[in-house]
Amino acid sequence: MTEEASRITCKNCALRLALWCYERHWWFRLIREPLLAGMRVLAWRHGIDARAHTVRNAECHGCIRFMKAELEEKSPTFRFLNNIIGRRFTTLRDSLLTKEELAEAKRYARDAMGRD
Repeated sequence: MTEEASRITCKNCALRLALWCYERHWWFRLIREPLLAGMRVLAWRHGIDARAHTVRNAECHGCIRFMKAELEEKSPTFRFLNNIIGRRFTTLRDSLLTKEELAEAKRYARDAMGRD
């Protein structure tokens, strides 16, 4: 792992959570995808490439977690918008999932990051 990748840890698998929401709620894409596109634009503007991080699990390659962590450091615009939207989005997403799915996403992230 690179030094940069080693400092970023996942608490839950954002991809798994999003896919489960997409499967059950067609409209969830209408909320998540524009937010993700905005993050990608800000990442491009700040020279952030989430794919540059070395990961243990191929599914984690290019994960938005890396982009989000770097945006938190480098983009005042992202920090401002994330403070307004981030918690609301997480609350909405989590309300669409079962406790078992949330626990599974946490377990998967822990395993993928090699944490016990």
